[in-house]
Parts: sequence; structure tokens; C-alpha cells
Amino acid sequence: MNYAKIKILRTNALIGRPNATLKFGNDNCIVIPMAVIDELEKKAGDYTERARNAKHVLNYLETFDINKLMSEKGVVQKNGSTLRIEDGFSDIELRGDASKNLSYLDRRSLQIAKGLKENSGKRSVELISKNAALRLKAKSLGIKASDVRDDIFPRLEEQYTGRVECQLSKAKMDKFYKEGFILPKDIYNNYGIEWMPNLFLSMTSLEDSKVSALAKFDGEKIVPLVHSEDHPFGISTKKAGQIMALEALLESPEKAPLVIIKGGAGTGKTYLSLATALEKTIEANPIYSRILITAPTDTIGGGDLGYLPGELEKKFNPHLGGIMDNLRVLLGSDKKEKTSKNKSNKSKSSYHHKFLNDDDCDDPKGSYVETGQHLFDSGIIEMQLIAYLRGRSITNTIFIIDETQNVHPDDIKSIVTRASTGSKFVFLGDPTQIDNPELNEQYNGLVYLSEKMKESPMAYIISLTDEESVRSPLAKYAATIL
Repeated sequence: MNYAKIKILRTNALIGRPNATLKFGNDNCIVIPMAVIDELEKKAGDYTERARNAKHVLNYLETFDINKLMSEKGVVQKNGSTLRIEDGFSDIELRGDASKNLSYLDRRSLQIAKGLKENSGKRSVELISKNAALRLKAKSLGIKASDVRDDIFPRLEEQYTGRVECQLSKAKMDKFYKEGFILPKDIYNNYGIEWMPNLFLSMTSLEDSKVSALAKFDGEKIVPLVHSEDHPFGISTKKAGQIMALEALLESPEKAPLVIIKGGAGTGKTYLSLATALEKTIEANPIYSRILITAPTDTIGGGDLGYLPGELEKKFNPHLGGIMDNLRVLLGSDKKEKTSKNKSNKSKSSYHHKFLNDDDCDDPKGSYVETGQHLFDSGIIEMQLIAYLRGRSITNTIFIIDETQNVHPDDIKSIVTRASTGSKFVFLGDPTQIDNPELNEQYNGLVYLSEKMKESPMAYIISLTDEESVRSPLAKYAATIL
């Protein structure tokens, strides 16, 4: 037994990333409680990425001799580390608060960790779990415990924002306006900038802070924004981050097939995305044939919301409250006559005009139009559960994935790989607003996708700040002090 460290891995640690048992050095022994095997079996019955990972773990364990795997010596993996399944120490007593309100899996995990600690001599024993409450209980028993560590899930303050504020000389600013580009070396203190493709820049002059410009890095040089004067579906904004977001949303799906917008409530993520989607789908010269919308639900893993479209809509609507609220605003009476500021699309498409003046509608100015129900009825807007995306190939569609921070990282791949010709996938979310108990502000699908795709020229990533929120003064004040 040539190892100095013992790592006890639970279910989420095993299925949270591929080949989890091989992520530790050859001086480690990876211990899997037998109770975890039962959990893996349950997980494997679903139709999700996590289910496939669970099946992979079970199949991997089956490649070893079960008697050796359950022995004290275990088996040696290809990276030199040891792997074993443990089902002993059931007589270990757990005292105090640590023994209260424990599930069977939690109890067995703590018993095994405590038993190994008491019987492993100088070897260190560590429980690896994403369950913060269990980690605290383990520590109260004198057991070292930690979260799953991974470099692709940085702390909130270290996460990629897709934007930077910088300064340059007035001469360089004049060059930018005159020649239409500058180079990264022209930026003052440029060595501290992470030069990723499509990085957005808020530039100000060193000599005069009132002289400013918005730009983006195209991979070689810094160039002006193309869509800064556009007003999709009649909307307009003066906030820098929102202008940057519109740049990404309005760019063609060939140049920007993936857009990730992060930001708190009220920063306009959903509003901007829907306005662009409507502009590019039902206005003149549409480039998408439909708008596809999804959001994570409590039952997303099992897909329990049903298959029938009518039933799905009723059950899914509560999870799309933000989407529906923004649709009502965009399609409300104040949007019947589009503002003349919309320079890129001066005439409505016949399709959109038909619905806003449809003689078959009992009340063309009423709730039917204002809620956008006609767009759902006609199939222009479609709702889809993430769990049911498997096998689909999504073409000529703008696909809005809301609340991505509540999507498990393992499910992100199954979403993005559905993209086909002419589609743009828009992921929205706030990494600080986590509703899924298995996730946190570091470990979630939004952060995972952003960090993995930030080096791709196909991805546009932008984080909107709280200062760019368009909510009322009362809402902002309440968010600060309550």
C-alpha cells in the first residue's frame, strides 16, 4: 500500500467531471463508499449528462476484480493511484450534532471517513464532497473535508468578465477614430490585460477622461463596435455593458454563434436578448426562423414536466417568469408603433404586421398581442426542456437559455452540441443566484461554459455590472440594504 493520502469520493465528486478517480496523484488512495454505488445506480437511470457519467463510473469499476476492489489493498489505476470500495466501519459511532439528520449516504460516508482516520496510521484522510453541511459535520468529528477542486471553476472575483476598462493617450485615441483600429500595445499598462478574442474595452483618454470609446479585440487588433448605433425592436441603451451585449447579440450567427451574458437582476440580460431575437425573427429581413427558450426546472434531471406541448407550456411557464415579463413589455401597447430610432429596420415584416393587426384577434390591442401568445401558438417562440434536447439538431434558431447558473456543468455540453447551421445560442445568468443545492457561485454551468469558451473566437462573453441595472431606485436601494 504505497500511498500517503486517502481521498473519500462521494457521488457528485465522481460524476462531476470525467475520470474523477484519476484526478489525484499516485500517492493517493481513492475510496468510494459502497453507499455511493447505490446512488450511482439511481443516477444512471436518468437521461442526462450526469447519468452518462454515472454509468461510465460503474462500467469503469466493473473492469476490475470486485474482490480486489473491495480489499484493503484495492487496485492500482493507470496513473499509479490506488482505488478501492469500502463497506466497513458500520459500527463506528457518530456523536454530537454531527450525527443528527443524516441520510444513509451521509452517515456511511462519515463512518468510513472516521474509521479510516482511526486505522490508517500517519496517512491523511480527506472527505471530498460538494455538500457544505456534510463537510462541516466531518470537520466537527476531526475529519479533514474539502470541496471538489478544479481550475476551471475559479472564485467569483476571478471569473472572466469579457470586458476591461483601460486608458490610452489622446494621440492613440485619435488614431483609433481616424484609422479604425489600434493595437494592444497602444493601451496604457496593457500587460495586465487578458487578451481573449472578442474582449470588450471601455477606453478613455489619459489626458481627458471625457474622451472615450467602446471597442473590442478581434484577436489581432482593437476595432470599433459595429452595432453600437442599432436599436433592435426599438430599444435603446446608454449603458456600456448593454451596448457591448447588443454587439454580441446582433452579430451574425456565423461570427458569433455563442453569446454568454452574465449579470445581476435588472441589468437587462433577458430584455436585450429577447429584443434582438424578435428583431431578427419577426421583423424585416429575418435571419432566424424561430426563437427557442429554456430554463432549468426542479425536475430537469428526470424530465417530469411531460411531453404534450399544451401541458408543457402550463407547467413550464412558472420557470420562465422573467422571459414572459419582458415579452409583455416588448410586445405591449407602447411597442405597437416602433420608434424611428430603429435605423437598421425601418419597415415591419408582413408577418409581424399581420399579428399586430389581425382581424381574427378579438382584441388586437389586448392581452393576446401583449403577452406574445400568438408567437407561441404559431411556433415562432417555442419552449423546450433541457432534458429533451438530446438528439435534436437546432438550425436557423436563436436559442435563449435563461438561468444558466442553475444548469449543472455536465449538462452544458449536451446543450451546446445541439447547435447547427445558422443558429445562435445565448446563455444568460447570474452566478450569485444559485437555486440548485448541488451548485454554487463557482461550480455551475454558466461559469463552466464561460471559462471553457473564453479563448474561442466564436464566443462573445460579457458581464453586466450592478451599476448598469435599469431597475428603480427603490429596487436598487432595497438590494443594497436588505
